[in-house]
Amino acid sequence: MYDLLLQKLKERDVVEKNFAELFEAAPIQNAKSDQGTQNQSKSLRKELEFRDKKIEEFNATLKLKNKDAERLNDEIITLNIENNLLQDQYDKMKSEYDGIVSRWLRKTQQEADTMNESFK
Repeated sequence: MYDLLLQKLKERDVVEKNFAELFEAAPIQNAKSDQGTQNQSKSLRKELEFRDKKIEEFNATLKLKNKDAERLNDEIITLNIENNLLQDQYDKMKSEYDGIVSRWLRKTQQEADTMNESFK
């Protein structure tokens, strides 16, 4: 029983030690350290402002690129539609041309046949 009690006390001491390490008191800084900290704080704020401006610039650039991409996609769609219409028109004209040529060839063949029969 004493062994169990002794073991529990040791475990408690370990837990208290770990807990104390987590919440150590902050060291007191002197005036020189405060000045250095303030200078470092100012430089970090300037750096943060600079980075924020860069982020805003990148966001503006990204918006512009997205607009350009949308405009190009719209143009591609328009050109595809125009291409499809022109392809339909070409197919129609080609079939019409083929019909005219075949009629002309039949007529010419007929004339040739008539001339051949007249020579016989």
